[in-house]
Amino acid sequence: MRFNKNTIILLYMQHIVSALRAARWHACIPWLLLLVRMTLPANADQYTSLGDYVSHERDAAGVSIRAENNVLRLSIVGEAVLRIQVGRDGTLLNDPSHAVRHEAIPAVNWNLDDTDSALVLVMPGGRVDILKRPLRLVFRDGEGREIASDDRAFGHAWDGKEIHVWKTLHQDERFYGLGEKTGDVNKRGSQWVMWNSDVPGYGNDRDPLYASIPFFIGVRDAGAYGIYFDNSFRSVFNMGAASDRVYSFGAEDGEMDYYFIFGPAVRDVVRRYTGLTGRMPLPPLWALGFQQCRWSYYPEHEVRDLAKNFRQRGIPADVLYLDIRYMDNYKVFTWDSAAFPNPHMLLSDLEAMGFKVVPIIDPGIKIERGYDVYEQGIARDHFLKYPDGTLYSGQVWPGWCHFPDFSRADTRRWWGDAYARMMDIGVDGFWNDMNEPAVWGREFPYLVQFDNDGAPATIKRMHNVYGHLMAEASFDGLRRSHPDKRPFVLTRAAFAGTQRWAAIWTGDNTARFDDLRMGIRMCLGLSLSGMPFNGTDIGGFMDSPSPELYVRWLQAGVFTPLMRSHTHINTRDQEPWSFGEETEELARRFISLRYEFLPYIYSAFHEASTSGTPMMRPLLHDYQNDPAVYDSRWQHTWMFGDHILVAPVVQEGQRFQEVYLPEGRWLDPWTGQSYEGRQRVIIDAPVSRLPLFYKAGAIIPRRNAPQFTGEKQLDTLVLDIVPQDGGSGTMYLDSGEGYGYERGDFEVLRFSLGAEERGWRLTIDAAESVRTRNIKAIRLRLFGSDASPRRVATADRIIFDTDANTVPPDARVDAAHRRFEITVPFAPGVSTVTIGY
Repeated sequence: MRFNKNTIILLYMQHIVSALRAARWHACIPWLLLLVRMTLPANADQYTSLGDYVSHERDAAGVSIRAENNVLRLSIVGEAVLRIQVGRDGTLLNDPSHAVRHEAIPAVNWNLDDTDSALVLVMPGGRVDILKRPLRLVFRDGEGREIASDDRAFGHAWDGKEIHVWKTLHQDERFYGLGEKTGDVNKRGSQWVMWNSDVPGYGNDRDPLYASIPFFIGVRDAGAYGIYFDNSFRSVFNMGAASDRVYSFGAEDGEMDYYFIFGPAVRDVVRRYTGLTGRMPLPPLWALGFQQCRWSYYPEHEVRDLAKNFRQRGIPADVLYLDIRYMDNYKVFTWDSAAFPNPHMLLSDLEAMGFKVVPIIDPGIKIERGYDVYEQGIARDHFLKYPDGTLYSGQVWPGWCHFPDFSRADTRRWWGDAYARMMDIGVDGFWNDMNEPAVWGREFPYLVQFDNDGAPATIKRMHNVYGHLMAEASFDGLRRSHPDKRPFVLTRAAFAGTQRWAAIWTGDNTARFDDLRMGIRMCLGLSLSGMPFNGTDIGGFMDSPSPELYVRWLQAGVFTPLMRSHTHINTRDQEPWSFGEETEELARRFISLRYEFLPYIYSAFHEASTSGTPMMRPLLHDYQNDPAVYDSRWQHTWMFGDHILVAPVVQEGQRFQEVYLPEGRWLDPWTGQSYEGRQRVIIDAPVSRLPLFYKAGAIIPRRNAPQFTGEKQLDTLVLDIVPQDGGSGTMYLDSGEGYGYERGDFEVLRFSLGAEERGWRLTIDAAESVRTRNIKAIRLRLFGSDASPRRVATADRIIFDTDANTVPPDARVDAAHRRFEITVPFAPGVSTVTIGY
């Protein structure tokens, strides 16, 4: 027999009446309780949705809609960005955002049409159909094609404080981004949690990790779109896990507040998202060099020996790190006076050798009378508290600690001033660690209170932005106190928008080929999530790599934005010379290669800082309409900038590499071999080679490798050219430090290549300035020609002419690698070089 709810209630009432007639009052109680549960509204364990449309009001910024059960707000944020908010009990919370930059919104022309079945909101970048019964959103591109939509049955809903939205999952839909996540680059088919966590030695199935970036990109045949969920509570993104019908996202508390970003290109979505949450500032040039770290270089003589080894062995390096042992009993902003008796002299000596020093800083402040940072924090009320006003204490490296309340502006300024004092004695940047925040026992109690600049909040709201606010305090303090230097802050924990203040690395990985592959995928995910300055611990932090793994990881690091090697205290040495002479030579070669490409790499960083286009990005970013690039076999291949495809070997023992080349023509610079795109190729890849390809038409600026970025001025510019009509390239050039570039103290050199009847014409456009004055010559390297040129000339003289027997001694024909090299003089202005065959 089948019973409905009313039948069951009737049966319960009959039991109660029978018990009352028998005067058995105690027997009534369980039946009364069950009856109460059955008759109460189902709002404790069942989602309530918006219901049907009731009415709407339009204003200059958008439209507010009254539904049966709540209010829905759509606000125009840009030509292709729309903010969606769902109220709580009929009222919009309008919680302050920690990520979205609150700047003036440019005027946008938009229309709202009211029909019987829907409101239709039309923007320059797309359209939204607001269905009335039930109230649901359908997002369409400019041609009216559906790109995303609410699930018809569920849509936006809430259960107590929990908020959620369900959207239709299409068969051709893929998902990318979500920040620092393991797994494949495509996040479809899994559930992901946003809750910053200290997870040493994590594997490919571990989630969550150190950073939470609640932003993803959906890609369909109809185009790409992005969604940024602006909520810092613990949130969950179910991207079709165990479902072929819906995907969803939501949070335990806070507001349903998200931004829908129209494409149709992935590149457009990333650009608009970073316009919303901010872009990476241009870092100091030295931060792009090789960085060496371990837990720990200690005492002082180990640091000095490390620096001497790099210079004596001719291995380029710019940055040395100091891990936790440099401090006095792990107390931040102190030095171990026995191990480092004169920090100022040490830092000065290292600076003279061309090294920058970056120490670690943790947020935990040791509870110790007489420790000035502790005393200041107590006196100025900078520490986190329980609701009863007592200070929260947690254990970490120094023992019992208090923790700064970075949600207070005064505390952030105090913290930034402490960094400034470290800079005053010669420190160059800072490495923020343990800032999830992490304590022994993993997490703060949920009772811990934050001031939140006068709007008190618990750790539930502030946990995910703790490291984010610490990075803000660090960056602002350095910029405020040392305006002639660009801050370098490296953070472990992050939230959406942290890219405005810090670079990020992927935390405590392990020395395994699995982790090399996983790290590449994580960096690609971070790049698509607005944090382009990212990297891994090269070689692995935990355990010790084999020489082969170390070299393969270094090769991948050449074209990873952050190139830092780091290892654990209980592992073998992991400096380039630690694995024997053969590995040392290979390490020297690939670290030098990084420095050779710095003009190209720095130019890509500049592009990221101005447009939001990441330096390192998966193939789908540039070749979205090529179905093959979505194959997981190619997810460890990436574009670095517009012209270089990188395909490192990531399998142990492998001596060849299968690579997919997208449309166009591609050239292997090591062999000179050209390949047509849209095909798989197999190339030799011994341990001595990093597989990479130049795109036809590329003009790639390089230089001779210095020992550190500031060693000497760029006097000879190297241009790698893959001839093709319409070829082009740029090189951004500034001082590499300070903010003169914001006042126009920079140059952009522009190169273009055009076909002539029997050769090519290279045009070089470089204005006369202090930035170009040091360049005396350009070394041209032409790739892919089966025959060498017969004649090379500038506007005023012939450089090379085989018929006239004018062959300078530095001209070089490498027939085996299909390469021709020659040096031509450089003069600022617009100049041309003709290359005749």
